[in-house]
This record gives sequence, structure tokens and C-alpha cells, in this order.
Amino acid sequence: MIRKIAITATAMACATLGILGVGMASASSAKPSILTEEGNVGVTFTKNFNPFNANSFAAQLNVKSLQYEPLIEFDALKANTQYPWLATKYTWSNGGKTLTFDLRHGVKWSDGKAFTAADVAYTFNLITKNPAADYSGVPAMSNAASTKGTYTAVLNFTAPAYQDIIAIAGTTLIVPQHIWSKIANPATATITKPIGTGPYVLKSYSSTLVEYSANPKYWGGKPAASQVNVPYYASNQAATTALANGQLDWAGNDLANIKTIFVDKNPKTNHYFFAGGNTVGLVFNVTGTGPLSDPQVRAAVSAGVDRAQLGTEGESGYELPATSSSGLILPNQAAYLTATDANDLSPTSDAAKVASILTADGYAKDAAGFYAKNGTQITFSIEDPTAYSDYYADSQLISTQLQAEGIDATVDGVQASQWYTDLAAGTFQTAIHWGAGGSNPFTQFQNWLDYSTFVAPSPTNASADFGRYQNAAAQTALTTLETTNPADVSAVKSATQALDNIMTTEVPVAPLLYGADWNVYSTAKFTGWVTAKNPYMDPSPSDPELPYILMHLKKV
Repeated sequence: MIRKIAITATAMACATLGILGVGMASASSAKPSILTEEGNVGVTFTKNFNPFNANSFAAQLNVKSLQYEPLIEFDALKANTQYPWLATKYTWSNGGKTLTFDLRHGVKWSDGKAFTAADVAYTFNLITKNPAADYSGVPAMSNAASTKGTYTAVLNFTAPAYQDIIAIAGTTLIVPQHIWSKIANPATATITKPIGTGPYVLKSYSSTLVEYSANPKYWGGKPAASQVNVPYYASNQAATTALANGQLDWAGNDLANIKTIFVDKNPKTNHYFFAGGNTVGLVFNVTGTGPLSDPQVRAAVSAGVDRAQLGTEGESGYELPATSSSGLILPNQAAYLTATDANDLSPTSDAAKVASILTADGYAKDAAGFYAKNGTQITFSIEDPTAYSDYYADSQLISTQLQAEGIDATVDGVQASQWYTDLAAGTFQTAIHWGAGGSNPFTQFQNWLDYSTFVAPSPTNASADFGRYQNAAAQTALTTLETTNPADVSAVKSATQALDNIMTTEVPVAPLLYGADWNVYSTAKFTGWVTAKNPYMDPSPSDPELPYILMHLKKV
């Protein structure tokens, strides 16, 4: 399945961007060229293309950006690498509180209406007025977004927002004012006829297949694939079979024995590139007064996990064990580490450390062999989709590992749609989930620690911090990092290390693995994919990089 990550890069005080990739696609023949993409597995199809609704088809299948686009495209694999998209330039002023976008001329919505700065201002004002629609984490604005003429949009924030540039420009998708101004409840509305600026428009919908055709009004030119098909797959195994049979051109799921079952079938056309782009973690729901509300219990659980086994058996050797309790992606974020959380996680389970932590915390093994205090055992379930075969396998491995250490962890296998709902509502105990990733630590820490991501939208519709972790010190440290100019390297490092320490001592999330950005592709019909030699973008078939990658493809 797709491991969707929020891409990050260090913001620049002023960025003038050169266009790359747009119009590069080749369409040498009038014959239809269909690209079949695996959007996500195990998700029930619903005819809803609302980009603001986390439970919509478009959001859960990670195909929003086929039609709705961001202002800037960022490459999560390279620090400070970004490409103009709907905006050609952005500039910070007023100490990081004002952000001005110069927009691309000549862009049209798929219904033929002109795209202007009014649409950009409207999108951000919509988010401000409807916090539940703020899926990307746009910071608070001090007043309404405004325009200066047809192609300049201005945003003013209550505090410096340098580190939020990815959320603002990279993951917020722009919608047309002339359509959305007529929609009463944007966060929950059912959108069946989406209108966007993207390279594709909706062609047909069924519960097993959604077809997109090339947008004839697309500002970037004609894509190599005249049609993109997104079929339903019940599980990773089903998607694997489709790949092996040549029915898929592009997939974002974990395939065991990929060389044997896919690459070796046709080494000339069958390829994969699994870039390490995030930290996968065991997310603890810390609400209530049970054992999981105790950071010492969470630390003991973390110590009891055999991460090496997860990597080799659960993830088929494609993901390495996390080595730092900070959650930072190593080695590329090693410069931010403190001395105490550098490589402090054992790759194998540590029974002595589990016993030491829990004994000091007042726990002892009861007659059943499980740690308990005041008659209450440490008992919890790990909820993950059965369709996500790797995460489900990881859950089973962790359960077995912790049971052996005296912690009663069980597995709760659910449908993918139910999992998304439970994460948003906070109706789970623990879950394995990918991190926000990226080259700068802010977005990943915000994803784990910022309680406004569930309090502000609504307590039952969290967009991040699914474990409901609340800590005033963490919130202060996040604000400090968020408002620090990236040019002040020392201050950025200091603010980051404060968050490192909170992750290590509080353990709201136990880092497990350095997660792969899954990318399996065939060059039988199209070339130009992201590769290890040419990592021009996060390679997964996902939002918001879809239009950037698709416009780089060339028809064979």
C-alpha cells in the first residue's frame, strides 16, 4: 500500500524557481495510452472526490492531485529542492509572517474558467473558516488571505511560519472559488464532479475501477498517458498478483521477494526503487488513565520490540531498524541528534531493559506471567489493516515479541477504511503508522506531537497526532522550531533537540523502522520514472507528487 508522507524541505527566505518537467511528456501517437496505477489497497471505493475530506475516495486512495494541485512541488529526497507549479515564486517578509505567491499565468480550471489569485486566497480562507478542512496543517492566519491583482496572493500569519512552507505551498491543494463558494460544508461534502487544474479529469467511476482521462485544458501540456486507471485491490497480495501478471504499471506497496515475483519476470521492464523517506512508528493512544498513559510503560514496550525482525520478516528486508528514540531519520538527520538519543535503540528486543523500566515503575509479573501494577495488567491491541500485509505481519511479530517479555499485546486486524476512521477518531489503542518524513525534522515532529491537529479540526477527526498526545513543552518547542528562520542553523538545531528529548523521554510514538517510499514500476509502456540514479521526486504514486511524476513520463 501507499505510505503517504508529508514532504518537507527547509524554507528559503525568497525562492525564485525554475520550471522543470512540465510539458516533457511525449504523445507520439493518437492511440490511447493507458497507465494503470495502484492508488491504495483495501480501501472501499466511494464516489467522493473531496480533497478536504480524509474519508473520501480521493484522499484514501492518494489520488487527489490528479485533479487538484499544490502551489509548489517539493522533492522530499533532496533538501531545498523544489519546483514551481501553480506558483512560480514565493517570498517571505515581515519576519516570516507574510508569504507572497506569484502565480502562473494562463492556467485554467478543467471547466474552462481562469485560475487566479482569488482562487488561492479563497482556498486558504476556506481552511481558516473551516478548521476541519485543514488536512495539511496550515498555521493560523492573522487576517484573511488577499490578492494583489490577478496573479499575486498574500497570506499573513499570526507567527513566523518559515518551517510550514511545505504544508502551505506543498500539500495544500487549491480549489476553484466559483465551485466551492457554493458548498456549505467543505470538510464533509460529497464531491462527485471534481473540477481542478490538474493533468486529469474524471472519466468514469465504479466500485471497482475509476478512470481518469487527460485534461485537454491542462496548463502543463499533454501527459504521456492519455488515461489513468485506478482499480480496486483488496490487499497487497492482490496488487502483487496484478503486477506479476503485467496488469499494473505503477504501484506503491510492499512486495515480498520482489526480485523473484516481479523483476526477474522481465528485468528489462520491471523495476523498483524503495527510497527511505520516513520513520515508521508504533503510535500509542495516550488518552485515559490506563498503562499506555504512562511514558515508562511506553518506553518498556519500545524496548521489547525486535526491530531487526520487523525489517527482515515483516518488511521483506526493504526497511532498516530505527536506531534513535528521537524518531529522526538516520543517517541523513544525524546532525540534529543529541548525545543521549544517538543510536540508543537496540535492533533486537532487550528483556533486561524491559524488566528494569517496569520494575522501577512499580510493575511485577503476575501469576499469568504478565507485568501488572495494582491488579492491572499491561494489555493492549495493535490495530492495523489485514490488507496491509507488511504492517499486519509487523503487528503479529510485535505481539509475539512482547508476549515473550511479559506484556500482553494482541493484534486487531481491520479493514483499511475502518483503520483510517479509528485513527481520526482516536478509537484505537496502538497502531503501526508511517511518519511524515522529509529532510527537515519539523513536519515529522509536528505530525507526532502537535495536539492542535486533532483539537482544532475536531476531537474525532484528527489529521495527525492520532495518539492524542498533549504536552505544553512539546507545543512550545514546536512553535519555537516553526518560527525559527532556517538561516539560523544553531537555533534550528537547538529547537529540534528539545523535541528529540521529548520523543525519547515521553515516547508518544515508538520508532520502529526507516520506512520505504514504495515505488514499483514498469517501463513497458512508459519511461521517465523516478529512480535511484535520478531521484527527482518522492517516487511513490501518491499525493501531491502525482502530477509532477506523470508529466515526466514518456510513452514508449
